Amino acid sequence: MLYKDIKRNYISNSECTCNLDLENRGGAAKLRDAFEELGPSFIKLGQMLSRRPDIVPRSYVIELEKLQDKVKPIDFNEMRTSFETGCACNAIGNKNEDTAVNYGPQNILDIFDEFDTKPIASASIGQVYKGVLNGKRIAVKIARPGLIDTINLDLDIIEDMKPLFVRIVGIGNNFDVDAFLREFREVLTAELDYRIEARNMMRFYDNFKDDENVIIPMVHTEYSRESILVMDFIEGVQIKDLKDVNQATRTNYAKLIAASYLKQVYIDGFYHADPHGSNIIVKDGKIAFIDFGAVGKLDNELKRDMLNLFYGVYAGNVEIASDAFLKIGKLRKEDIDIGRFRRDMDELIIAQKYAMGERQSDNYAKIALKYNMSLPSEFSTLEKGLLLIESVCFDLDPKFNLLDAAKPVISKAIWTRYDLKKAFEAIQLEGDKYIETFRNFPAGVNDVIETIRGYRFEKLKESTYKVKRYKLLDRLTKNLFLVVIALISTYLIILGETNTIILGTIGFLASLFLSVLMFQK
Repeated sequence: MLYKDIKRNYISNSECTCNLDLENRGGAAKLRDAFEELGPSFIKLGQMLSRRPDIVPRSYVIELEKLQDKVKPIDFNEMRTSFETGCACNAIGNKNEDTAVNYGPQNILDIFDEFDTKPIASASIGQVYKGVLNGKRIAVKIARPGLIDTINLDLDIIEDMKPLFVRIVGIGNNFDVDAFLREFREVLTAELDYRIEARNMMRFYDNFKDDENVIIPMVHTEYSRESILVMDFIEGVQIKDLKDVNQATRTNYAKLIAASYLKQVYIDGFYHADPHGSNIIVKDGKIAFIDFGAVGKLDNELKRDMLNLFYGVYAGNVEIASDAFLKIGKLRKEDIDIGRFRRDMDELIIAQKYAMGERQSDNYAKIALKYNMSLPSEFSTLEKGLLLIESVCFDLDPKFNLLDAAKPVISKAIWTRYDLKKAFEAIQLEGDKYIETFRNFPAGVNDVIETIRGYRFEKLKESTYKVKRYKLLDRLTKNLFLVVIALISTYLIILGETNTIILGTIGFLASLFLSVLMFQK
């Protein structure tokens, strides 16, 4: 059905981002249901495909965005296997195994002060339970036992299906299917190791430790393993279930969520990649992020280009926004109709600036698709995150505009970029390199001089050789000329006639005189 819909010319309007055009989305809904039935590997595959409007029709993007990773919980006795394999040697950041909890020989119910064996959340990869540890409420995430074997088999099947996938989707030259599947495998494998999620949480905790309005749950490292994650339990209401509060409070939450997310992206370069309504909790004017299995990372170059793009959109500067987007998409101005491209960017900026209750973050993908730009996977991941944040904020405040929360974040990001203290720290870090450069500078200059001298000497030798060669040819020519004169003069003398004898004698004496003169020189 995906193949059939891709080949249609009348599938869902590419401009449509709302719940319209239901008639042509039957195949997409069935594919979504199939992915949910197939389990965690295919759910994650569908979620990744939902971030790629450049390879699947818009109707499929809309449906795959709805993929929910919720399954029927299994009995706690079946989950005990994960505790039995929780070796203390796998404790997070633990150098001394004696301080880490060894789950193996103990009953899990005896390790914690309290432990509720009824899960509060159940997904295809794991289940979450509530408990009490040292008098403090905690959440315990436990991986489903034996899941790794199922996922490895799924990954092998998906790899075998790659040729069929390429043929069905009919992807363009700018899409690297091997890189996409490699990223998919890495993301899925990372979500199976709760130690990675724990480190993500610890990093977020450090990034927001000075912000009293944003809460990140603290990890209990000595109790956490590859298949077990123990963290603080966050009290509050999931943002999707927020009711019975006035509009001013809802608007304030929307501003807090947007500002904190923009900070993650444009200042930290490390952001929550799945910020939907279930992963954001609010209470008493504060917000909290949970579930850090999926995160995004931006290197310095991409973060700089992304900030320039966002600043260009915010400031209404078409040239800055266009240049930054071209850098992100690895395109040169000569490769496209730059005038048309800037007109499209201008339309995007106007739509973003004067949005009327509509989400705008997917407009970038539309432009990339129009100009056959190959956007990095990090951009697609970020765009998905921004779409989710926009959706959450629109639910809180129908008049929400992402740019309203941008000014303080942009100012801080630019200040951070040109901070003298950071520049001085960078110079200090590179100090040894600079010192070594200056130390070798005289020797380098001497090498250059010697090279120039050698070059000039070779040129001089070459010139001298050419001069000598030309002089030799000149002498040979003159000598040959004198010999010819002498021979002709001798011939005239031999003829015996008065006139020829006189002429020959003069010629012979002249050639003899010139020969003596040349010899002296």
